[in-house]
Amino acid sequence: MKNISIGTVNGLSLIEVLVAVLVLSIGLLGLASLQGFSLQAGQSAYHRTQATNLAYEVADFTRLNRSAALNTCNLPILEQWQSFAASQLPGGDVAASITNCTLGEIQITITWDEERIEDAEDSGEELVVTTRI
Repeated sequence: MKNISIGTVNGLSLIEVLVAVLVLSIGLLGLASLQGFSLQAGQSAYHRTQATNLAYEVADFTRLNRSAALNTCNLPILEQWQSFAASQLPGGDVAASITNCTLGEIQITITWDEERIEDAEDSGEELVVTTRI
């Protein structure tokens, strides 16, 4: 039988503890990264939801005023929509137009800035909704 000295056993315990701390710290760094990505994706989803709601509100308003919009073939953007886009979306803007007066087809474009997303083109996002009224 081989005798192990006390100093060697203490050294092995210290190395085991250091390896455990290293593995734990790498896991915590991964968890922090995952949390950051989750927050970024949640904010982006919130902006898309607000843009979608605004586009449908514009379409519903136009449906309520269908005859006036189709007679003039013009769709005025209300200031409430612009102020809502500016308050709910960073750099938010609304554009809407009637693309086909005979069919009653409108196109609504909502744009906003997505500064937090690294791969966003020109740091901007756009939602385009085309529908018939």
